[in-house]
Amino acid sequence: METLDKIEKESNFIFPLIYKNFYEKCEISIPKGFVGTDLFNQYKELNSWALELINEDGAENFLTDTDFVFMMHQGYMFWYFNANGEINPYVYFYEEGMLCPKKIDFLDRFLVNYPK
Repeated sequence: METLDKIEKESNFIFPLIYKNFYEKCEISIPKGFVGTDLFNQYKELNSWALELINEDGAENFLTDTDFVFMMHQGYMFWYFNANGEINPYVYFYEEGMLCPKKIDFLDRFLVNYPK
């Protein structure tokens, strides 16, 4: 969790414990349903990659300073939540060609149910 603590100190992010526990678990072993998807654990550039996708789509940037992209798949879809200190924030999904993101579920349920 040292990495996330450092990121919190250097940014506007305040990560929920649910995500910190997931991050820590993924440092040991990626859960089966997440294999093949780029996670923040491996790619710290996910937020900038998400912005590139939004710009390439010509969509208006909807990400705020506290929106945290924690996973991306094949460079054309990503999932994020608002890391503003909420205990269990909503996860949002964006896919190439969409004009705005879609609200998916609370983070705890999303992590248990992904992928489906």
